[in-house]
Amino acid sequence: MPDMCLNRSIERMADRIAAVLNGDVHSIWLYGSVVLDDFRPGWSDIDLLVLTNHRITDDQARELVALRQTMTEAEPDNPYYRVFEGIIAEKAEYLAGSFTRLVYWGTTGQRITDSFRMDAFSAYELAKYGKSVFGGDDRGIFVPPSAGEMTEAVRQHYEAIRKYAVRTDEKLYSCGWLLDIARCVFTLRDHDVMAKTQAGIRALSEHIFPDEAPLKRAVEIRQNPMAYRGRDDVKQWLKELGPAVQRYADVLERELYCADPCRASSLSYRKTKRVVIPEHMSVLREDQFDAAQCRGTDEPYFKMVHRLSEIPCPDLPAPFAVVRAGAPEFARHIGECYTDECITADELDDCARDPGLWLAVADTANGRIVASGIADIDPDIGEGSLEWIQVSPDYRRRGLGRYIVCELLRRMSGKARFATVSGKLNNPDHPLELYWSCGFTDCATWHVIRNSGPAR
Repeated sequence: MPDMCLNRSIERMADRIAAVLNGDVHSIWLYGSVVLDDFRPGWSDIDLLVLTNHRITDDQARELVALRQTMTEAEPDNPYYRVFEGIIAEKAEYLAGSFTRLVYWGTTGQRITDSFRMDAFSAYELAKYGKSVFGGDDRGIFVPPSAGEMTEAVRQHYEAIRKYAVRTDEKLYSCGWLLDIARCVFTLRDHDVMAKTQAGIRALSEHIFPDEAPLKRAVEIRQNPMAYRGRDDVKQWLKELGPAVQRYADVLERELYCADPCRASSLSYRKTKRVVIPEHMSVLREDQFDAAQCRGTDEPYFKMVHRLSEIPCPDLPAPFAVVRAGAPEFARHIGECYTDECITADELDDCARDPGLWLAVADTANGRIVASGIADIDPDIGEGSLEWIQVSPDYRRRGLGRYIVCELLRRMSGKARFATVSGKLNNPDHPLELYWSCGFTDCATWHVIRNSGPAR
């Protein structure tokens, strides 16, 4: 059917809903693919939100819950009525997020219920792109999710992909996982929600994924799903798509880390992929930690991020100067600064390989190294990390630590997208003060629990 039939179906549905409600309609809204110019017959739904001025009566709810079937039976050749999805609820209750009664239309059925929560993607589409087709047209009544809420929605979708898309079936929606992942990537990067087809096309043009063949085919299917439905070769390809979906999820995992590195992991991304947490240890973020349930030794750590813009440029005070030093000198200085840390020159060489990110400062009066720092850059995701920052005890509070940190940030600028640092939260030298002063932000607390702590 042509687009005008789709539009006419939307108009008829809106009119029938209003008639059932005896005109007690505040507004009827469309969102999702139909307003993002991405509606594909044979794949897409028509997302609908109906807001009433007063609470829906029992009789109205019973008639509305079956309205899709009623209209389809009256017009059996119309393919659109059955794909309307959404809710019909009182405006005040919807805005408050607490319901007495609402009508829900979903993919697998419909019901009268008293609970509903719109996912963050839909809420964002409604607030930014929603189109009124009946009644009031002020999108200002809708509050879009925050950037943090959108990141969390992407994270939840990522976890669902890891859990449910390891194996795929022969339904066309199986390749939709790839389009969902592409859309999630750009949601994190742009702080916006785009149409799935557009996201797939853009991901191909920007070469986001290492193996583009599966996404190319997914875009082709999405653009004309009816042409591929029922084909045996397509069914076989869809059933074997699981490994490709998981490879694409690897890319999304990196994007999630870059969007919120402090809450994604207690470690740098490179270390997250390499380090295996021992069985006797748990690592929990502050919002996951329950002190009452902790039966082990808890050591809290902080993690912060610097986006490598507006880096302070402190001067190196006299009588100090930057000097050349090798791994043995750095290892020796680290040992002098920490009573509970011991690292060898070989281990230092292993943790950071760029000599331009090794920085030592000496007291020119005696030639002694009194401040040092080592940073590293992960070229795969563009993360810089401060690995070691230390000042000799008798030289602290002279601005040397701030100089070391800011100079390393300056050297990483242009090579890395951002930099992270972590350390013990209860350090008596108060390193948080230093990193705040250098422009680090977004501090997250992580708990390292040894022995019989909560499961990781």
